[in-house]
Amino acid sequence: MGFSFGNLSAYTDELSFELVSKAVLQTDLMSEISVRTGLQAGTVAINLFDGTLEVGNLTCGWNPLGTASLSQVDLCIRDKQVKMDLCPNDLRAYYTSELMRGGAYQESIPFEQVIADYYVARIKKYNEEYLISGDGTCNGIKQQIATASGATLAGTASWTSTTALSLAQDMFDAIGQEVQDRDDLILVLSPARYNILVRSLVAANYFHYDSVQGNVVAEIPGTTMKAVKSAGLVGSNYMCAGPAEFIVAGTGLTDDMSQFRFFYDQGQDVVKLLAKWRIGVAVHQVNLFATNGLA
Repeated sequence: MGFSFGNLSAYTDELSFELVSKAVLQTDLMSEISVRTGLQAGTVAINLFDGTLEVGNLTCGWNPLGTASLSQVDLCIRDKQVKMDLCPNDLRAYYTSELMRGGAYQESIPFEQVIADYYVARIKKYNEEYLISGDGTCNGIKQQIATASGATLAGTASWTSTTALSLAQDMFDAIGQEVQDRDDLILVLSPARYNILVRSLVAANYFHYDSVQGNVVAEIPGTTMKAVKSAGLVGSNYMCAGPAEFIVAGTGLTDDMSQFRFFYDQGQDVVKLLAKWRIGVAVHQVNLFATNGLA
């Protein structure tokens, strides 16, 4: 007579593999642009100086010419947070004896480092999205680098493996000539458009060109500009190009954005997860940037 399993559930091995977190698309636009730390939430003014130089012929007397102009661009900064409650006892049905304490008191959860690393990656992706689109109360790059704000329209044609390189070069040509010799020019685009651009380099016979670095940055032949993909542009056709130093991200401390803290709350008998950070972005001298103006 064979075994009867009518009162048993099928066995599932919960412990042979460690906890594996799901993938999160991460890019690093913030490492390319200007970052100012030590700022408070609210509005911070970026002070700009400009002037005209009027040269006249040498003569007696005093005939002043030229102007010195001061202006400001506001950097809107917001405080952000993530707060979560995790009840360790909810895990006992799955991880009893191996990863949970034998006693009734459980003041920590297993796999804390995996969980923390995952949410730090999610925060990083959120910040990329914030830099691009803002949060509804503060504008992001997409709202600031626009034709309505003075940016030059370029590169609006269909983006394919045969056209991408030429259109990227068109974006460079549309950048203000005053800054075209800078060494910090970037083209900000979606990961999908970045991949098409790399294929366009191959199609244009630039497969031998040392153009792709770490699958994040690609130098664009015929220009002094590099392409930088942003996770904040997933599903978007928007692009912009200009000096990276003119895009200013504001924060409190950069290490705030890489911390996720766990602590046990005895009063509520839960493990709490906490992250707090500060983020904002402003673009100055938008008239020197180019954009394709797409959504």
